[in-house]
Amino acid sequence: MTSTSSGITASDGVSLAVHAYGEIDPQRPTILAIHGWPDNHQVWDGVAEELAGRYNFVAYDVRGAGESSRPASRSGYRFDQLVSDIGAVIDGLGVGKVHLLAHDWGSIQAWPAVTDDAMMRKIASFTSISGPHLQYAGRFLRSARKTDVAKQLLGSTYIGFFLSPVLPELAFRSRVGVKVFGALERIGRSSSRSQRRATPRSIGDYVNGLNLYRANMPAPLLTPGSELPSTTVPVQVLVPRKDVFVSPALQRFTGAIPAGGRVVTIEGGHWVVVSRPDVIARLTGEWVDRVVDGESKGGTASALAAVGGGPRDVRGKLALVTGSGAGIGRATAVELARQGARKVVIVDRDLAAAKEAADAVRAACAEAAVYEADVSDEKAMNDLAAQVRNDHGVVDILVNNAGIAVAGRFLETTSEQWDKIMAINVGGVVSGSRAFADQMVERGEGGTIINVSSAAAYLPSKSMVAYSTTKAAVLGFSEALRADLADEGITVTAVCPGFVNTNIAKSTVYAGMTAEQQQRARERADSAYRRRNFTPEATAKAIVKAVRTGPPVLPIAAEARVGYVMRRISPSALRLIARFDLRQK
Repeated sequence: MTSTSSGITASDGVSLAVHAYGEIDPQRPTILAIHGWPDNHQVWDGVAEELAGRYNFVAYDVRGAGESSRPASRSGYRFDQLVSDIGAVIDGLGVGKVHLLAHDWGSIQAWPAVTDDAMMRKIASFTSISGPHLQYAGRFLRSARKTDVAKQLLGSTYIGFFLSPVLPELAFRSRVGVKVFGALERIGRSSSRSQRRATPRSIGDYVNGLNLYRANMPAPLLTPGSELPSTTVPVQVLVPRKDVFVSPALQRFTGAIPAGGRVVTIEGGHWVVVSRPDVIARLTGEWVDRVVDGESKGGTASALAAVGGGPRDVRGKLALVTGSGAGIGRATAVELARQGARKVVIVDRDLAAAKEAADAVRAACAEAAVYEADVSDEKAMNDLAAQVRNDHGVVDILVNNAGIAVAGRFLETTSEQWDKIMAINVGGVVSGSRAFADQMVERGEGGTIINVSSAAAYLPSKSMVAYSTTKAAVLGFSEALRADLADEGITVTAVCPGFVNTNIAKSTVYAGMTAEQQQRARERADSAYRRRNFTPEATAKAIVKAVRTGPPVLPIAAEARVGYVMRRISPSALRLIARFDLRQK
């Protein structure tokens, strides 16, 4: 998207090039974007394409970058002058308050502005990406966990090189540094939705921007200061999970400055503003709209904000569980509610049972929504995903739990029975994963998929040929899907319970048996399950824990764990056991 350029003269005479994407309408909110090193305003082109139709979108070239002139001396890059530049641009726009959007050094210089008493009155909101307040960064380095500090120090080693004389200039003028930088810039761009657009940069953008580091570091990092600055500006911090230069731990620490600020973990690397402009635009627009709506209703910064948990935190998340009318599904839905999920979506073919499960979720202090759906119907699952998104948003935690059991030897199991169990146990997991994972990837904030398999996946039996086959398929699918979605920040876990005391024994279809024989077999199996008495609630606790820990495979119950170990130690012994018919007719 093209922009129109105008000039604003800074307090020290430097000319700042200001670029407006489209006509400025005083009736619309204005977003002012500030780039970092070694970028210029063009780093925001992709974001502007998404937002310029709804807001006034303006970006300017920081002094020394792009079309802006550079100051006469290094002192012209100090924070007081950078903050003054922000104020001059805001005043020059003549639109009243602006919503700041900043990345990297743009964010680093914006923090002193949003914590300055005079500047706060000019700023309606602030969205920060990969740029901490340096005083808070200093506090982080002195007080955070040693492992977090070590990761950040490793990611900041380049700063020492930038502070050294002559060598950085030689590296960039020879273009060797440009090539190294280009390789580092690609880190985190592995998402299937990442854009491959490049930001045009001149050697001057690289070389002049070094003065940002030299004029302002390392003093703020080393100042002990007991009182840290605060702000009344509503602040949102977007945390790229694969940022190797500004660690997520540091960014989350920085985001604690304003009371009630929103911290959102997103997928991508340091230059996520280029690779996923759609995600940046959506979250920025959400924040601006929330602030504008809050101000129209007399809201305050703390009332407007909402703090989000980490990508593996259950608290505040939207979860959906299929087959949650009873058994493991219902217990998992309730446990998610107990652990802080804000809303649990109950999906089941039995609408009455689903409504009862929803009541149990509400009793556990979470919101609940009920949908009737058959997971074996791919169209129904796609429609469900669209409706859930429209009604509640994108699901953070998906539990594909729905399943049925068919017992019997291969030649006793009919084609119809095979088709049904494959459609539900395998097709339902595949359709659910596809429908909801597509939304997670598009959103760009990661997610969790739990696929309920069974210990039967790796403990085959000639008495359960069809069931073992479907659960082995779910296990294999989950492990492959985990690898496929890893770059999207979506964790996939295959849960493999052992003998869980649910009603599944009473509903199991026993192929090759008369009605009378089938009834006796169900009663015996149900009695055995009750004697084992491993509860759905215990299974649910393990499943919800897996949301936090993200294991690839989770055997649940002693027999499942022993079988999983035996599968590796002595698979021949398991094959021998598989030859016994465990049914009793």
